[in-house]
Amino acid sequence: MTAVQAERMGAMCDSARTHVNELLVLLSKSKMLHILYILNCDPKPMRFSEIKKSVDSSSTTVTRRLSELEAHGLVKRTAYPTVPTTVEYTLTKDAVSLAPSLESLFGWVLDRADKQ
Repeated sequence: MTAVQAERMGAMCDSARTHVNELLVLLSKSKMLHILYILNCDPKPMRFSEIKKSVDSSSTTVTRRLSELEAHGLVKRTAYPTVPTTVEYTLTKDAVSLAPSLESLFGWVLDRADKQ
């Protein structure tokens, strides 16, 4: 491998590492995986109150996590012009494509728990 190829390969690894780290930081936040799991289990859009009840967390935490997921393109927020405003959340295609990886992780955890 030439020095140029090695440098290019190193830059790609650094870039990939940065993206992986960003995702791990996002997913490691309190209730983040739980919210993704809840939204993945129910194919229809969910309202904030349903999500909050399912994850058993404060409104502040659920609001922050949903906002972060929306900012990262993993959750779509749809507001309807009703009184009061109706807001529903669904997973984006990116989040749906992430689901098998998360299910695999959860399966690994459960398999390990069964062995202990």
